[in-house]
Amino acid sequence: MTNIFIKIILILSFGLVSLNASNTVKKEFNDTFDSIIEVVKDSTLTKEERNKKIIDTINPIFDFELMAKLSLGKTWKQLSKDTQEEFVSLYVKRMKNSYSAKIDGYADEKVIINDITQPKSTRMVFYTSLVGDNDSINIEYKYYKTKIKRDNKKVWLIYDVVIEGISILKTDRAQFSAVLKRGSIESLMQKLRG
Repeated sequence: MTNIFIKIILILSFGLVSLNASNTVKKEFNDTFDSIIEVVKDSTLTKEERNKKIIDTINPIFDFELMAKLSLGKTWKQLSKDTQEEFVSLYVKRMKNSYSAKIDGYADEKVIINDITQPKSTRMVFYTSLVGDNDSINIEYKYYKTKIKRDNKKVWLIYDVVIEGISILKTDRAQFSAVLKRGSIESLMQKLRG
């Protein structure tokens, strides 16, 4: 009887911790996107200033470095430390440029959180919609909980974004894998260097 009571308390406690975690992450998410919208609407900024401010705003909630590593799959472990560092740098630059370019198409859309799930204690998914006047785009933000808090980063970080069912991470992995089948890591990095 006592064991059952303890299990019930643990389950309820986990549920409260999960609820608090999702509320904290939800506030960080909303604050980040509110800040981005303020930057986008600031007509006094040049495009370069705007893009820098947006990247500075999203950087604390995204783990671009992990995204770079996951996008290479098993190939990652075969790289030297220097090559890994350069690849991460190129990947992060590419992601930030891509995000900045997408902002150019912004036209007063609103981000609405439809649901939040927590399939594991260290994983969370935000199901959102980017809603405009005439259409809506479904976007999932996949989070993981870090083991060690890093400087200038939140505890919960986005490691993948799924837009209308298409994962950025899986798309990158497929594209990079195709390049690596025909060439070397150097040829892939050359493409990323542009």
